[in-house]
Amino acid sequence: MPNKRKELPNSTTCFVCGEKNHAGLQTRFYIEDDAVKAKLTPRDWHCGYANVVHGGVVAAIVDECMGWAAARSIGRMCYTAELSVRYVKPVPADRDTVAIARTKRHSKRIAFVEGRLVDDDGSEYVRCEGKFMPLSAEETLAVDDALLYRGGEERMFDSLRRNPGE
Repeated sequence: MPNKRKELPNSTTCFVCGEKNHAGLQTRFYIEDDAVKAKLTPRDWHCGYANVVHGGVVAAIVDECMGWAAARSIGRMCYTAELSVRYVKPVPADRDTVAIARTKRHSKRIAFVEGRLVDDDGSEYVRCEGKFMPLSAEETLAVDDALLYRGGEERMFDSLRRNPGE
């Protein structure tokens, strides 16, 4: 039986999840089936060629999705240390796709994460692998303080507030 969907917080300015970034993707990240996911609904200005989403835009949403998967595993916000993107086929702008990320293994110092971009039919457009490094507890809490929580979002950094040395 699939897990219930749980939203993650978002920001106002981020290119991927910033709700006030009108040039951005304005998507929301969520947890479902033990994976971090985000829907990509591209607009004309996200395209490189006519009806083809720009590769950098595609990499951005999968990278950020993978970063959230790493953060959930390590318990801190993470930055991308290395990202490998395999573009399987062009991403059409006239259909929604979903970025999906799962941590394969992690320690306190690094997370190895895999990501994909697929459509509702199961067609795969992108496969990614990445290495993610955690921010300090203080840096994580500063980022978390700037995120938008409306109620019900997963709060993965509250333990850092109770135990900053964690």
